[in-house]
Amino acid sequence: MKKNLIFGYLLILFFTLSAQKNTPSVFDPDLKIANQMKTDELKNSKVDEYLYLLCDKAGTKLTGSSGMLRTDTLAMLEMKKLGLDNVRIEKAKTWERGGWELKKAYMAMTAPYYMHFYPAPVAWTGGTNGLISDKVYYFSATSQEELNELKGFYTGKIVLMPDVMQYQINFNPLATTYTDQQLKEMETLPITTTKKKSGLPAKNVLLTYQDILDFLRNEKAAVVIHETGEFNVPVISFFKYKMGDPVSPCEINITSEHHGLMQRLIENGEEVRLEVEIDVEFINDENIYYVVGEIKGIDPKLKDELVIIGAHLDGYPMNNGAGDNVTNSVGVLEAMRILKSLDIKPKRTIRMILWNGEEVGLHGSKGYVQKYVKDENGNKLSEYDKISAYYNADYGPGKFRGISTQNNIALEPLFKAWTEPWHHLGFTTVIHRNFTSTDHVTFDEAGIPAFQFIQDPLEWGRGSHRVMDFLDRLVPDNIRHNAIIMAWFAYKTANLEEKLVRKE
Repeated sequence: MKKNLIFGYLLILFFTLSAQKNTPSVFDPDLKIANQMKTDELKNSKVDEYLYLLCDKAGTKLTGSSGMLRTDTLAMLEMKKLGLDNVRIEKAKTWERGGWELKKAYMAMTAPYYMHFYPAPVAWTGGTNGLISDKVYYFSATSQEELNELKGFYTGKIVLMPDVMQYQINFNPLATTYTDQQLKEMETLPITTTKKKSGLPAKNVLLTYQDILDFLRNEKAAVVIHETGEFNVPVISFFKYKMGDPVSPCEINITSEHHGLMQRLIENGEEVRLEVEIDVEFINDENIYYVVGEIKGIDPKLKDELVIIGAHLDGYPMNNGAGDNVTNSVGVLEAMRILKSLDIKPKRTIRMILWNGEEVGLHGSKGYVQKYVKDENGNKLSEYDKISAYYNADYGPGKFRGISTQNNIALEPLFKAWTEPWHHLGFTTVIHRNFTSTDHVTFDEAGIPAFQFIQDPLEWGRGSHRVMDFLDRLVPDNIRHNAIIMAWFAYKTANLEEKLVRKE
């Protein structure tokens, strides 16, 4: 009995000491660093300066354009001002599309009355070779038989594509943030798989939208007009051009409001006429780039290992890419400024990379991975065993509310501990799911621990990939918050005794 009592006391003492060892202390030097990061951001933030630099001053930044090169150069010069090491613009890879620039975009209805429209030309389609003034034809054929009868009719004409949108009044707020309940529900999302389509529709029964578009491209219509976007804000899109191919006819996106107006007028017997002038330039640059800078590690054994934080810098024509994705590129740059300001000397090297080519297929990060991590044949390369983690920021201008382990559940206890100093700022949540469609995916697929932060949606659906994506719609305080979190995760990962656990 006495032995059992003594053994019980020993167990209690062991667990008490263990708990004390793992519980944050007011004397924890890392918590001191956390407080310094927050204080430095409050006192010395350069977020507003960086936003002006990479939004207003840099301008549009479509991959392969002169604006993209201008933006890369401005980012590189600012990284050098911070005193980062090995700062450079580096080639990621070659690609077959080349660059494209919009020089002029004008469109107005001139009959039955005048009304100016806001055109968003489809990138990598052709221009109009001067001002066109002509009648508009609404495409209404629905079968292959009707299509065959129309061969030659639409050549050189302005064609309004069939309507694809049905606007519904929405009583939800335009901008949203995650509630505590929603964040809690994210932690327990079920494992799901994509449902496969059961069978294909019979061919040649009805024309698909792509059937019509292919037909008009082959017929060499003068202008093809798409309905895409609402609130009088057109969506911007791309055509998969390949250098050396014949240039596709001019294609323009307009909003559902303007499309609906012309469609109704034509269907009621009115003659609708447009003036259109689109001037574009194709650039034969086969290269995609990214911008790199780093803080060197100091540990003799670990200094060659890497922690990478990144965001894509490329965007779309007709906007400055503020919410997608300058806001997060600025967050990455500001995170590095915080680390330099505090004279952080990490064990591992902390590297920042601002990618080009994300919007056109993740080409910047793919090029990096294929050069340094794992090639297209699956062979491990020089940095495969050196990278501890890659942290990505891309999901709009919202505040970081948590992070996903990308289904690497072994990291949950570690990441939860790292969120604790920031619970008072709303950064509380660790979830297990695969985030997709951004640059961390290329690292994850190569076997590197790679993560995307959970961000409040705000106006993501209205601003991203649209002509309204400018600095005015950003919340600089969100970026300041996000920069602190990225600096903290980079610092903590760089100073671990071991690299992060991998899924494979």
